[in-house]
Amino acid sequence: MYNINPEHAVGLIGGLVALIIALATLRLHPRWRSVPGTVRSAAVLMIVAAGVHLALIPQHLATEPFTSFLFLLNGAAFIGLAVSFTWRWWRLASAALLISTVVGYLVYVAFGLEGPDQVGIATKLIEVTALGLALVPVRAEARRTHRAWRWAGLGVAMPLLVVMTGATVWIVDLARPDARHVHAGALLQSTNAIPTQAQVDAANRLYAETKAAIQPYEDWHQAWAAGYRPGGSATMPSSHWMNQRYVDAGYVMDPHRPQGLVYANTHRGPVLLGAMFQMKGINQFGPDPGGPLTAWHQHENICITPFGFEFSLMTPFSNCAFGAIDISASPVLHVWIVDNPRGGPFAVDIDPSVVAALDRT
Repeated sequence: MYNINPEHAVGLIGGLVALIIALATLRLHPRWRSVPGTVRSAAVLMIVAAGVHLALIPQHLATEPFTSFLFLLNGAAFIGLAVSFTWRWWRLASAALLISTVVGYLVYVAFGLEGPDQVGIATKLIEVTALGLALVPVRAEARRTHRAWRWAGLGVAMPLLVVMTGATVWIVDLARPDARHVHAGALLQSTNAIPTQAQVDAANRLYAETKAAIQPYEDWHQAWAAGYRPGGSATMPSSHWMNQRYVDAGYVMDPHRPQGLVYANTHRGPVLLGAMFQMKGINQFGPDPGGPLTAWHQHENICITPFGFEFSLMTPFSNCAFGAIDISASPVLHVWIVDNPRGGPFAVDIDPSVVAALDRT
């Protein structure tokens, strides 16, 4: 769903460095081997989380001093608890700190004080895992009553935090989408914000040339003869017809050889909506003569089942539904030759009302 925020990438380095330090130093504790493996693992994960938080301080210090202060307190508390794993109240204190940290992050995200990205989501998963390890009861260590509340905590706190995290990130993504993620799973090419006159002229030329070149394919029989074949179910409102020969040849934005055509599936048969140019490799955006008018987009995190069903949304934890696989497609650029009032001739999607109107006529 999200890429890594460049300002947060240093957190990954901090976490990896903290992991190495934790593995090298905690084992020097005289009682390290006398505690359960779950306790040792939780202590290591808390130091990893501390490393992520502490590494983010310089990136937030100038603009968000209060957030930097919270990162400092949180990192110090994690380290303090990680090295105090023999303390009588260690489990209770660790659970309280981990839960408050995850909830605090969700509050920040919900109110727009922090944007969710893969670093933040991964750190929350580390903290929830540490919480589970800290709560796991050990038969020889805890009385029966203590084991009962620990199992209750595992059965309630962990699932609740996972659901809360996933729901919050999903809701925020839909309510306040990233400017470059124009719809679920599509990453937009970076361009200048306002097109120049030269870019407007170039976009108009590309549109006119493409519309003239694909006009013969308004008869879908001509498209079939040229090597285009439909993909996906004909019961969907529209279908992409791909020409594998053009895909393999790697033509770049050639109006006479578009890799794909898009047809509306109407009761009268396929009706041509436009063309689609496609680059050969993932993360290789094509030439952008029209600036923001002709920005390419790349579909990421597409979940497909063996039966061909497609889901546009992954979970915030970057996994598909059970039985589905995750794929990413090469960057593409659409040229819609029908009126597309909500997005224009180069929009990522065609207006559904346009397709519905074509089916009614």
